[in-house]
Amino acid sequence: MNKPSKPIPDEEVDDGLGPVPSEEEMEAWLVRNRDAINESIIEARRELAEGKGAVWDTDEILSDLRAEFERARKG
Repeated sequence: MNKPSKPIPDEEVDDGLGPVPSEEEMEAWLVRNRDAINESIIEARRELAEGKGAVWDTDEILSDLRAEFERARKG
């Protein structure tokens, strides 16, 4: 009979993204990137106003998520 496994704490899972930044690190990143973030928001709003934005289809998004979940579950 197999022994039950212990859950792996989130901080021990290697997702390839590195450690989760602290609040101070996140704030410093936002300050460093504020201009680029604001420009990105302005550009997105301009594109939406010009009709270039795609309408999100909730059913399509959920379908994609279900498929991704199944692929991940099957390993």
